[in-house]
Amino acid sequence: MWKSGGLVTIIALSIALGLPAHAADCSANVSACIDANKNKPNVVAKCQAAGQRCASTGVYVGPFSGKSYQVNNCLRIGC
Repeated sequence: MWKSGGLVTIIALSIALGLPAHAADCSANVSACIDANKNKPNVVAKCQAAGQRCASTGVYVGPFSGKSYQVNNCLRIGC
C-alpha cells in the first residue's frame, strides 16, 4: 500500500530520470487538465469527456494538447 507521498516520489523520480511524468489514472488526468487549462472555454466539460474516454479505452488524450498516452493504473512493480 502506498503512503500519501508515493505518487509524488514516482513523479519526482520520473522527472529526474527524464521519463514522462503522467498521472496514474484517468481521474487524476481530468483534475490536471482542468488545473492546467483554467482560462480556456468549456474546460471542465472537455476534460471530463477526455476522462470518460480514458476510462473506457485506457488511453488519455488531452483535449487541448492532443497528446495521448496509455494510462498506468498500477503503481507497484510487477503489475
